[in-house]
Amino acid sequence: MRLLAPLFAGCCILLLTGCLSAKQYAAFPDQAKRVEDPAKGRIYVLRPSRINGLEFIPISDGGKVIGQTTRWSYLCWEREPGETMITSSAEGVSQVALTVCPDNVYYIFQHMCLGWLRSRTELELINQEKAGEMMKKCKPPKLEPQNAPPSAVGH
Repeated sequence: MRLLAPLFAGCCILLLTGCLSAKQYAAFPDQAKRVEDPAKGRIYVLRPSRINGLEFIPISDGGKVIGQTTRWSYLCWEREPGETMITSSAEGVSQVALTVCPDNVYYIFQHMCLGWLRSRTELELINQEKAGEMMKKCKPPKLEPQNAPPSAVGH
């Protein structure tokens, strides 16, 4: 009986952490197409890391919350062309300035490292080749448009 309790606890932890997926509030475009709406640009934020896998890290685009990443996950959305700031908020805030052009795809790597109280994150614009390798390790987000938070991250 003493052996069953730790085994049961371990299985519960494995089940809970194994089912984690990113949450996305913005519309998730058709992944079979390079860009679903050619008048817009597509943005990916990739988090191919196991560091603090239980922590959800908010991502915003120009102040609009897009979703939250977790380990081995990615977010993907399309937006109107123009200047924007992609923001990741954890222990501190990281930002990438981006000029979105129609029918273009942008890939942002979300570096993760341990912080004092929470994870620290740093965003980096990367090329398609590097992103392709990362995408093989990542899962798409769970769509949750009905629970979209009203404001931006980075308080």
